[in-house]
Amino acid sequence: MRIGTVAWDLEDPDTPELTRVGQDLGHDMTMFFLEDVGCRSVGSYVEPTIKSEPVANFDIIISRGQIHYENAQLDHERYSLLCSVPGVTVVDPADAYLNAESKLMGLQRLSAAGLPIAPTRTCANLTEVADALAEWGTIVLKPSFGLGGRDVERIYNLDENRPTVEVLLKKYQSLICQPYYPHPEGDVRVLIIGDEAVLTYNRMPAPDGWKANFKSGATSRLIPPDPDLVAISRKATQVMDISIAGLDFLPTPNGYRIIEINTCPGWTSVGEADRRRVCEAIIDVAVTRHEARHESRSA
Repeated sequence: MRIGTVAWDLEDPDTPELTRVGQDLGHDMTMFFLEDVGCRSVGSYVEPTIKSEPVANFDIIISRGQIHYENAQLDHERYSLLCSVPGVTVVDPADAYLNAESKLMGLQRLSAAGLPIAPTRTCANLTEVADALAEWGTIVLKPSFGLGGRDVERIYNLDENRPTVEVLLKKYQSLICQPYYPHPEGDVRVLIIGDEAVLTYNRMPAPDGWKANFKSGATSRLIPPDPDLVAISRKATQVMDISIAGLDFLPTPNGYRIIEINTCPGWTSVGEADRRRVCEAIIDVAVTRHEARHESRSA
């Protein structure tokens, strides 16, 4: 099959590997970025393109594209163009992907479904940050769109941390705010592909850090899957209507809570065999979905 893979940027180590594994499996693979998506006029039709090639030439698009805060409208527009071509299967469709890419929308929907998320509120000014500090003590502020721990800040005291808070508020206007839960032993990431928990691993912060993500120096180790966390993660992907997700859990006094859901989770930290297994699972889900769509149309 002709399969396109959308990478989140040049630093993405996982999408190139996914593309190589797809080639090993016999597919015609092309990796690109949302910036490569455009349109051209063909007679009276405005044709979506990837690097000037018609999107219609592809059977499947597998997206790991990142919706950037500063370009959210444009990124969503480009993503939606990929989904507008009959016969092309996109994993996952634009509306579902955008809803899940927004950390705030994702957490709100998961909470509405009764899933155990961490307490979450928005802060749009210093007064609201002060209120959160008064209620929760130490807090974490972060943007709704983003990855890799970028602009995620731990706030202890508004007087001491005011410059940091002001910079974040000026840049993002509104921030997600959650209580800070100490996690010296790290968090738990459950990687769901389709309906399967393909990997469960513990991400441990660097000795001099507190963020459990790899861009901040965290390390990881595979751990046995916790049936309860797997069940919660599966339900979360069903609620969000997405096929590929990483659910991040932190231990709290009230048990494990979802901190966020990730639409383009990475797997570069695990061994080669496990990375291969992840890539094959993603390709299999995409191909199976594409074939099922075409069978239903021809029935």
